[in-house]
Amino acid sequence: DGRLALLVLAALVALLAADLSGMSKAETERIWQPFLLWLLPGAALLPRRGVRWWLVASAVPALLVNHLLWTGW
Repeated sequence: DGRLALLVLAALVALLAADLSGMSKAETERIWQPFLLWLLPGAALLPRRGVRWWLVASAVPALLVNHLLWTGW
């Protein structure tokens, strides 16, 4: 849907503006969380046949970071 793509694109532009403005210098976790709400619907734009691979592509790096680095999470 074109409206959904526009919403996700607007969120990406807002993220880019926030990053370029230096807004992310202080508390990265809390600053980026509101943008996730607008980026998550972008998953609906992914092709249906590749959904499992996208899930693996997002889970593997998260698990690697969690198990290989001491993050304090």
